[in-house]
Amino acid sequence: MVEQGYIMQYFDIDKTIVLIFLMATLVIGIIAGKDLKNIREYAIANKSFGTPVLLITLLATMVGGGSTTGDVAQIFEDGIVYLLAMIGPIISALIMAYYIAPKFDGRFDGMISASDLIKYFYGVKAEKFSGIAGFIACTTLLAMQLIALGHLAANILNINYTYGVLITSGLIIAYSTFGGIKSITVTAILQFAMLIIMVPIIANVATNQVGGLGKVFSGIGTEPHMQIINHPKFYEYLLLGLFFSLPFSLFFPSIIQRFLMAQNNKQIAHITYAYAVLQIAMVFMVICIGLSTLKLYPSTEPRVLIPSLINDYLPPLIKGLAISGMIAVLMSTADSFLNSAGILIAHNVMPQKALKTELGKLNFMKLCTLTAGLLAMMIAMRNYNIISILTLSCSLILSIFGIPLFFGILGYRVLKSSFWLCSICSIIASIVANSLNMGSAIPIFTAALGFLGYIIPLFILKQGLTKVLSNTESPKQVSTVTYEKMIKMIVKHLPTPKNIYRYSKTKVENFGANHLMFGIFCCVNYIVPYFMWTHQKPLNYFVMLSLRLIAGLLCVGLLFKEYWPKRFKKYFPLYWHLTLMYCLPFVTTVMFIVMSADVEWLINLTLAIMLLAMLVDWTSFIIIFLTGVLLGYLFYEAAIGAPIPQVDFDTVYLSIYVCVFATLIGLLFARRKEIDTEEKLEVMRFFGGAMAHEVKTPLAAIDMCAQHIDITLSRMISTLESGSSGNSVLKECSELKDLALTLRKISSQGINTVGNLLMSLKSSVIAEDKNEYYLIDCIDHVLVEFGREFAKLENIDVNIPCNFKFYGSMHYMEQVFQNLFNNAYKYGGENVNIKIWTEDNKLIFEDNGRGIPSQDLPYIFDRFYTKSKDGTGIGLAFCRMVMEDMEGGIYCKSELNKYTQFTLEFPKKLKNEELKEEEKSILVTAG
Repeated sequence: MVEQGYIMQYFDIDKTIVLIFLMATLVIGIIAGKDLKNIREYAIANKSFGTPVLLITLLATMVGGGSTTGDVAQIFEDGIVYLLAMIGPIISALIMAYYIAPKFDGRFDGMISASDLIKYFYGVKAEKFSGIAGFIACTTLLAMQLIALGHLAANILNINYTYGVLITSGLIIAYSTFGGIKSITVTAILQFAMLIIMVPIIANVATNQVGGLGKVFSGIGTEPHMQIINHPKFYEYLLLGLFFSLPFSLFFPSIIQRFLMAQNNKQIAHITYAYAVLQIAMVFMVICIGLSTLKLYPSTEPRVLIPSLINDYLPPLIKGLAISGMIAVLMSTADSFLNSAGILIAHNVMPQKALKTELGKLNFMKLCTLTAGLLAMMIAMRNYNIISILTLSCSLILSIFGIPLFFGILGYRVLKSSFWLCSICSIIASIVANSLNMGSAIPIFTAALGFLGYIIPLFILKQGLTKVLSNTESPKQVSTVTYEKMIKMIVKHLPTPKNIYRYSKTKVENFGANHLMFGIFCCVNYIVPYFMWTHQKPLNYFVMLSLRLIAGLLCVGLLFKEYWPKRFKKYFPLYWHLTLMYCLPFVTTVMFIVMSADVEWLINLTLAIMLLAMLVDWTSFIIIFLTGVLLGYLFYEAAIGAPIPQVDFDTVYLSIYVCVFATLIGLLFARRKEIDTEEKLEVMRFFGGAMAHEVKTPLAAIDMCAQHIDITLSRMISTLESGSSGNSVLKECSELKDLALTLRKISSQGINTVGNLLMSLKSSVIAEDKNEYYLIDCIDHVLVEFGREFAKLENIDVNIPCNFKFYGSMHYMEQVFQNLFNNAYKYGGENVNIKIWTEDNKLIFEDNGRGIPSQDLPYIFDRFYTKSKDGTGIGLAFCRMVMEDMEGGIYCKSELNKYTQFTLEFPKKLKNEELKEEEKSILVTAG
């Protein structure tokens, strides 16, 4: 017992948990980053990660020490007014997702860094300059994260600051240098798990220690730290929030790199939208922590607030997890900056002409990453106060990358002089602002002068902003944005009656209107129950009765929509949206206020929000809901006139929470219908285009053959009428026979193509010729039937030592081989060499054509996926369907400009043999 107590005295469970977390991060990072082959894998992982993982790594990059510990300290010092600055990145993310993400198109394929984009728009010199600026900023930010890690280790784990920096920075440098973005992304999953669990726990503990949310937010508008408009720093934080709201404030090298990791622009939009939503929750929790610590530790140093909470109020084990979570917050941002710094200096600044191999370039990039990490660690070890340098570098980097890339990505004509003048103006503005000690106004002042510097050459040389299609070096001019056009664009989006009508019409056409069911439901819901309620005051009773009767009449109008006069039917979409707005948010808001936020009406409000989300698309939901709530509030003030009932904080908070939660449920889950509708429309449009494309070619050939037949027959008739020699008639008859064969072949191909398109929409293969066939017979038939189309039959090497049987459709199997042959010749040229051989139950089809890019390999078997302008994307999807119907499979390996290899795996036992064995076993059992 004495020995056990002695051991426990020196055993710290919290430090053990932190040690396990750090070791797990290192091991996971090393394992994830092994087998790297080139710098593309090192920088963007060959675009191999899905949307959830990309969202996690984006959040891990964005949520760092500044947005947690730093924001808590600012709220502690200045109060809730700092919220003005915190909502800026959320607005910026929404703008990025809606306007800029769709513009991340094929122009940027193959790029691995933000400076690659700068090079594309502004040239090599701009690339190197931006690379140096990005390297300095990323290294400075990395040093700041390492300094924060050192202080965290010193304050919570009671470890010497120097040792804390050495341990944490050594760990980050090790896995980031070794495995690049793959290690960083996979470790971000573990770090995000710690972050998403522990930050809410810390916020909850802090709030409970104060006495609940009512105590945390008490004194709004009266106490100094709870004021916003009357706060002395209102304008300072308003300016900062405006700067963070600017769309180019997210064009930071590490964030651009996350976008380049995405497989398409839709994925970028999805992760950015999700980030904005999750950031709202993070902002709320940070505010709770900041205001709680203000009451718990009124005289504590701001930077140790979270460590004090963890040390004082969390029990053992939970404390260790919380410490790991705070370390994860800092590490997940630090490794992203380190990776970006190494890529920028190695790929965009340093010359690589001497590095001829991919392995040499990869090792050089690892060396640069290691150098950047060691430099940041040396700065952190000195514990320098680099806040001014950090502010300067961040404001500069957002101007050097943000403003030029904003205009370039959106498709405006760009000038090299604009980039350089923007950079010069930003540098001068930053120096002046720092010398004048302008504080929070530095970023907005720098951005404003940088923006001015950028547009001056455009208006001097090009007379305005010019929209271009910049897929080539000399892009084609599309339109010039003049003041008149800007005014027209603004007017086009104003809520005029014409624009509202057009908007409603478009949304109803795309999303539909379930007016019949809604009309029946609301007629019952708004009229019948009301006569059971008799406890209202007379004034409110008649007002509410009128509102309900109007709602019922509007719904009756929905029921009789088919009997409307023809001239009024075109206004049905507008009537539908107005009825939804009146019946759901408007009436519910008025009743909610009248009933003093009663629980029953809180439930009613929740159901109204969710029902509205199910009936309309998400943009219409937001517009209708906000407009209905505002009009409901104004109606209460004007019609009823009574003061709004006073409710306690808990009721207000519960109402806001329920509304937000119901809205999220509607947008995230009920929106599935909108997504399905959009996908169906997209598939229908694509399928229609594919059908037209595939049928147009054989029809054009048939038309030409028909014309040739008509001309030939005319000549034959003339020859016979003139009594000339029959040799010419025989010759022309032979031509007609060849044309007839060609017509049969073309029509057969057209029928097969249409059949394959229709089959691609089904979930299984339906064929009448399913039976046992030998593989070699199928291949020989394809070579004989379609051999004339293949450029050089002597370049096809068929070696089938194991001629096994398969059970399936000979017709569809031939189509599979024809697709493989067609693709080989289409992308490899007429001189391509094709090898076909078997191994066990597998057939390998290999050509030495141009290959398939690694980022496309995971999707080539997806229906309608194609990078070819004249392709439909159904060929390989059809092949997979046929193989899987036989309980086999098809797989592909490829290396760009070397080879493409398809492996067709057949089941070892035929289906009919399995059925016979099952019948025998049943008979034996029955016997």
